[in-house]
Amino acid sequence: MIGTRYDRIVKAAEGVIARRGFHQASIREIARTAGLSLAGLYHYVHGKDELLFLVLDRALDRLLAALDAAVAGSPAPEARLRALVRTHLAFAFAEPAALKIINRDWELLGGARRSEIAAKRAEYLRRGVAILRDLDPHGRTPDELYSATNLLLGMLNGIATRPFLRADADARALAAEVAALFLSGFLAAAPAEEVTP
Repeated sequence: MIGTRYDRIVKAAEGVIARRGFHQASIREIARTAGLSLAGLYHYVHGKDELLFLVLDRALDRLLAALDAAVAGSPAPEARLRALVRTHLAFAFAEPAALKIINRDWELLGGARRSEIAAKRAEYLRRGVAILRDLDPHGRTPDELYSATNLLLGMLNGIATRPFLRADADARALAAEVAALFLSGFLAAAPAEEVTP
């Protein structure tokens, strides 16, 4: 029962913070959304900073686990890139509030909590860099690979919204298009990839 209530609190915080932004999110609204009194909420957490940390920590754990699972089944470098793109867009479709908070609000944390979340964000980026390094036929520098990974993830974050993503099938189709564009370039003919519904 406690775990379920705790999960409900974190999910309520995720929704309120995503909708209002961290500074405008009210701890009272989070409590109300979780079906608790303010005193009841404070029985489980110490405040809004802790809630932001919990939202980010859990969301990044889910994103990293999803990427690991997708890449594990993809032995070829091109397949790992496609797995990264599909995973990111699928996460954006399934958990848009979490992705918004990961990209917008994480720097509002302070101290050790901020460092912990920064390390998880850096780990996700590091995995993307490794995927591009394995794919790179030109021996690009670490800085170039870092820039390319940031560009790819930034592009994915930019299109991970409506009207681009209205259904899970949109995420899969868009992932195939983005991966083909990234692999082949805009002017080159993109290799056909089968998109399974």
